[in-house]
Formats: sequence, structure tokens, C-alpha cells
Amino acid sequence: MQSRRGRRARAGFTLVEVLVAGLILSIGILAISRLWIVSHELTIGTDDTGIAYNLGRMAMEHTKLAGFHSAPEGSATAHFDANQNPTTQAQARFAVTTTIATSPPVSGSGPDPSAIRTVTVSVRRIATNQVLYRTDTFLVRAGI
Repeated sequence: MQSRRGRRARAGFTLVEVLVAGLILSIGILAISRLWIVSHELTIGTDDTGIAYNLGRMAMEHTKLAGFHSAPEGSATAHFDANQNPTTQAQARFAVTTTIATSPPVSGSGPDPSAIRTVTVSVRRIATNQVLYRTDTFLVRAGI
């Protein structure tokens, strides 16, 4: 028959072993959770860049549809939510600024038929004021 002490020495884990195992497990879980947070932030950034591209191209198409004579001179800013729906400035996630400048400048009833109109569209994330997308093009009497 084994002594009491012999059985106890072989059965189960010691407290130190349990604490070390718990520490290693905690470090692993913290590393995985940090990795998840970083990948989530990266996904949000990529989504925002894609949305900004769509909003910028949409603004450019609206300017193109307005045409050479009807596109208003100056800057206009529209605000959109994360689902690309127009919204108020207070609820917006993105601000889309369209700027149209004419060379030579507009005089009288509209731009000279030989003028070149520069169209600049920039989309920025309102929370960080970061420009996510910017494009420039020219609008001439025959189109873009």
C-alpha cells in the first residue's frame, strides 16, 4: 500500500502549474484580441475608402450630367452617412466637396464656350478630417 504522501505527489496539478498555465493563456488571449481590434480597424478604413471612392465618382457624374453651362461655379459640400445616404452635417460621416472653377472666369450669363472648367471633388471623413479620395478633371463644352 502506498503512503498518503506518495499518492498526493502524483495526483493533479500544483498551484504554481495552474498559475503559469493561466498566465500563458491570458497572454495568448490578449494577443488574439489585439489582433482582432487591429483587423477590425483596418476593415473599417478599407470600407471608408471604398465608400469615399463611390461618393466621389457619384459627385463627378452629377457634375457631368449638369453639363458645361449648368454646373454652378464655386464650391458645394454635401454630407453623407456610412450607407452613402444624404444626411445633415450633424449626422454625417463623410463630406463631399465639389469645386468648379472656370478659366477664363465666368462673366455675364455663363462661361465662355471656349472656356475650360476645372472640377475638383474631394471626400473626407468628418471624424478625422482626413481626405479619403480626391479627383480632378476638366469640363469643356463637349463634356468631360
